[in-house]
Amino acid sequence: GRVDIKPAGKAALAQVAQALAAIPDREFVVAGHTDNVPIRTGRFPSNWELSTARAVEVVNFLVANGMRPEVLAASGYGEFSPVAANDSADNRGRNRRIEIVLQPNLSELPALNVAQTGT
Repeated sequence: GRVDIKPAGKAALAQVAQALAAIPDREFVVAGHTDNVPIRTGRFPSNWELSTARAVEVVNFLVANGMRPEVLAASGYGEFSPVAANDSADNRGRNRRIEIVLQPNLSELPALNVAQTGT
């Protein structure tokens, strides 16, 4: 399990950082994911730690490329949110990924009408 960002990934993330930095008053969660192959190293006792470390690596890269740290958070999902079955090398590769999620601005959401019940 590695957390290094490949050169092609760095080029893409530099462009992403520029685009996201231009979105005012929004927050982003960088979510790390792994395949289901168990990992047990001193640095990464499980896929939870590996996925979180990958997300933190991307957050640090985004900050180094112009994003404000206060609008970023890192999250790790381990192997528990796959986009493909882990039944082949290609599919496991698809599951080893980072997602950048735009958080909703709660002030822009319509208020919920909650019915009050009497007791």
